[in-house]
Amino acid sequence: MEAAGRIGDVLEYYAGRGVFSGFSRRAQRASGAEFRLRWHREQVFRWVWNEAKQTLRISCVLPAVPARSAMYRDFRAWLVARQDDALPPHRRCDRAKVALKTHNRGGDVALTLQVLDGDVDYAANKLVSLVNEIYLDFLSSGLYFEWLIETFDLDPDNPY
Repeated sequence: MEAAGRIGDVLEYYAGRGVFSGFSRRAQRASGAEFRLRWHREQVFRWVWNEAKQTLRISCVLPAVPARSAMYRDFRAWLVARQDDALPPHRRCDRAKVALKTHNRGGDVALTLQVLDGDVDYAANKLVSLVNEIYLDFLSSGLYFEWLIETFDLDPDNPY
């Protein structure tokens, strides 16, 4: 339960700085914990820590993305690039410390970060940064403008 508490503390720190518009700690047991964050586009992100698997999972980081779409293929490639040694350390997810995985279930893109070296503080911080980059880097390319408008019911003349 110590790891879950540390993850919660990292997330609470970001909430205190105003990064999230809402934050709550949910069930916390020896097997893991759950956290809820209100964040990008006022979505509620459900983060689940699994102690046995040493994973931190967001069940839906991107909604309404068809599994066989170019957008999902691009996202998977973008995610692999987040562990490239060419990226500066502050933007890179060190593959000796964490493993990144994504799944698409019914159009909901899940993101899982597995802690490989026990450093849950690093993992929680990197996952916050990674989700932020998804919304501020991956989605800002202009390639997914129509998806942003449709998915988040935005004004096409002022989507940001």
